[in-house]
Amino acid sequence: MGHLNYVGRETSYITNLFKKTELNVAFRTKNPIGNLLTHIHPAPDKFSLSGVYKLTCPDCNRAYIGQTGSKFSTRFKEHEKPFRSHSHTSSFAKHLDKEALSFGHMHDIMQIIHYRRKGANLNTLQRFHIHTEAATNNHLNEGHNIYPNTTFNTLLRNDRKNLIPN
Repeated sequence: MGHLNYVGRETSYITNLFKKTELNVAFRTKNPIGNLLTHIHPAPDKFSLSGVYKLTCPDCNRAYIGQTGSKFSTRFKEHEKPFRSHSHTSSFAKHLDKEALSFGHMHDIMQIIHYRRKGANLNTLQRFHIHTEAATNNHLNEGHNIYPNTTFNTLLRNDRKNLIPN
């Protein structure tokens, strides 16, 4: 029997993948009832929220996948500062500096992949998207070892069939 934290559409999708197997899936939640009853209105500026993001090199289209519990705009500046100072504390900034490229504007190079609060779900989403980029040798994330992951690989195979929800 497998246990999944219910996080929304993604969980339902994963459950459907296992219906044709002998694996039984049980759900659990760490969300108190107050979170379920509270409706959160998205902020007018998508960069004022937190979650998983992708920075894409404007030259080679290689990608850095990151996450933040802060505003996306704040995290963008945290990548931009090492680029300007050539300090190489950001893998993305290091790549651009090495290739003698310009940093670019936030609206041009930063893509929001998922809106989420900081937590375990955010970590899993980031690892999945790093795994996705690594599968095509397209990632700029340093220090991330990509280990075989059956669940991620199943999702990637199905993604090629346009079955992964946004």
